[in-house]
Amino acid sequence: MTVMNVNLTNTALVGSLLAPTPLLITLPISIQFVAVMLATIPASLMMAQFGRKPIFLIGVFMVIIGAFGQASSILINSFELLVFFSFLLGLGQGVAQFYRYAAADSVEGSEKAKAVSLVLLGGLASAIIGPEIAYRTVSLLPNNLYAGCFVITGLVQMIAIPVILGLDLPPLKRQKHKGRPITKFFQIPSFLSGLTAATLGYCLMTFLMTATPLQVVEVSELSHQANARVIQWHVVAMFAPSLFSGLLIAKFGVQKILWAGIFFFVLACIIALLGTNFYFYLTTLIFLGVGWNFLFVGGSSIIADSASLEERGRVQGIADFCIFSFVALASMFSGMAHSEFGWTFMISISSLVIVLISFSVILGKPKLEEKR
Repeated sequence: MTVMNVNLTNTALVGSLLAPTPLLITLPISIQFVAVMLATIPASLMMAQFGRKPIFLIGVFMVIIGAFGQASSILINSFELLVFFSFLLGLGQGVAQFYRYAAADSVEGSEKAKAVSLVLLGGLASAIIGPEIAYRTVSLLPNNLYAGCFVITGLVQMIAIPVILGLDLPPLKRQKHKGRPITKFFQIPSFLSGLTAATLGYCLMTFLMTATPLQVVEVSELSHQANARVIQWHVVAMFAPSLFSGLLIAKFGVQKILWAGIFFFVLACIIALLGTNFYFYLTTLIFLGVGWNFLFVGGSSIIADSASLEERGRVQGIADFCIFSFVALASMFSGMAHSEFGWTFMISISSLVIVLISFSVILGKPKLEEKR
């Protein structure tokens, strides 16, 4: 997440320097979400075949090579290489998405939501470290803005190697019965509701967050420090609720948490329309982060709880494939929408997405099953 936060803070700005057209400014960050999407199903299948640990390690090395490659592409002024290495980094990030499922699979019933929220809680550290790296290393390499940021993230990612090697991750047991066909899950209202909430919640957050650095730095002409602070507190807001979101789901039920996420999204859109100075951006992104957490943790807990042991690998892989397919589109459309239509138009589109999420929660009526 530290690596991703640096990318979210600075990659669109790098794109504005290297892209041959304004329409491609957010392509390097968008391609990361495409790569995450493409990695999900192969990663889940390989984990079932070889176990989680070796695949987690392969993902780490992809991120390391991708980060150093991003720095090199800036040094040689190559937008094409920036896109390629961003894609490679995204593949590694796709593997990392299964950290939360590895945690969820270690417990049962209502404990799954707590496990997912605790894994996401690790993002709090990245909320502090990532934007600090992004801001303080902008000019680390003379005459090559932002290149130093990616060198540092590659070094930071190396810390994950001994951590993963030290994890106790027994091989996944192969099941004789594969369980229900994947099509059956798309006929379950609660599963569809959870998947829709997680997908559209992630899409809306990505749609606005991807364009925020462009809006803050290039339109409102605020400083890189201001941009870093907005993204920093946004990421804090994304992960700080994980201290209690799992407990809230266990106590009040997942549906109420999904409605809370929708409420915070509405607040974010209202505040975004009220002004364009630092504090409006800051407050908008904070509420956006809290809303994402409630919808993503709630949706992920429903997905994890919908499948039996033998079904989890396939179901989780398909779910993440769906989530990041739409997230990639949201990220790509973000840059185009911002450059062609502006910030107010983006907020209007976001309001329509909120309506769709609300309908999915009403129709699905998901309930998190408690097993005591």
